[in-house]
Amino acid sequence: MQKTEIAFLPFEQAANLWLETRRPFLAPRTLRDYAEYIAALSPFFLESRLGEIGPEHLRAFQKMRLVRIGAARINQECGILQQMLKRIGRWQDIADDYQPLPVKKEMRGRALSDKEYERLFRYARSNPAWEMAYLYAVISVNTTMRPNEVMTLRRQDIDIPARTIRVKRENAKNQGSARTNPLNDLALAACERALELAAKRSSTRPEHFVFPFKLSGNCYGGTYDPSRPVTTFKTAWKKLITAANLPGLRPYDMRHTGITNLLQLPEVSLETCKAIAGHISAEIVKTYSHIGMSARREALDALMRATTKKPPRREYSRAKTHPGRAGTGTL
Repeated sequence: MQKTEIAFLPFEQAANLWLETRRPFLAPRTLRDYAEYIAALSPFFLESRLGEIGPEHLRAFQKMRLVRIGAARINQECGILQQMLKRIGRWQDIADDYQPLPVKKEMRGRALSDKEYERLFRYARSNPAWEMAYLYAVISVNTTMRPNEVMTLRRQDIDIPARTIRVKRENAKNQGSARTNPLNDLALAACERALELAAKRSSTRPEHFVFPFKLSGNCYGGTYDPSRPVTTFKTAWKKLITAANLPGLRPYDMRHTGITNLLQLPEVSLETCKAIAGHISAEIVKTYSHIGMSARREALDALMRATTKKPPRREYSRAKTHPGRAGTGTL
């Protein structure tokens, strides 16, 4: 189909045709994300023709979406629209008048204290509706896996007899994120429970996802599509952190807590941490540099105490250095 033909089609039809042309070049996860962005754009633009969309429409869309979601997601949705408008040569007429929404700088990762850790998991175990959030938290803390890495786990990625888990991000730009790690007792138990629940949710084949996509129902039952991974558990997570009085705690902070705990162990090197957690750029290492500060301070305080103690008295013989004198001296 020619560019000019797409320009005169209603938005949803044009968008779906455009997405088909991109399919061969996109990873499965990216393709699903693009489809979700188009689904969010379509109700607003309805029957608008792609070639008729102007900067005023984008500003109205931004204002409408801000009522429900954050700026970063809206910018991603507008980014897909930008790609489509570039395809038909329309974007150059809009670019100067379009302004992405300002996104707040991401907060530094938060590592749970021992008391916070105990409180989070105590509440997570108390409600069946939060079991997925609980299993995610246990696996993430004990493997340093990212939210997307846990949610896109397939049955074949978990080897219970060998006590290993294979991590491979479907849309990872950095291949250093792929790794296979051993499972400690807590992570192993969580994986066993996740596989048990997955089997009850139609996930039985090796290529099926451990956390399948829910089509309908609630936490006590429903229908699932095991060929698709769950995309979010934010509702359960928000209720959990509210109950545990941990406002602002993000799912990603479970990975941060795991890495924090690793780096505070004197026997664990940075290289070992990287092997477990996957690729960690120099920037991220700098971000994580604060996490062992208390441990390092305690170590240097101990060094100071050791070096400022009065040295023990040491006796030595002066006979060799002062042959004319007898006896010993002290330093």
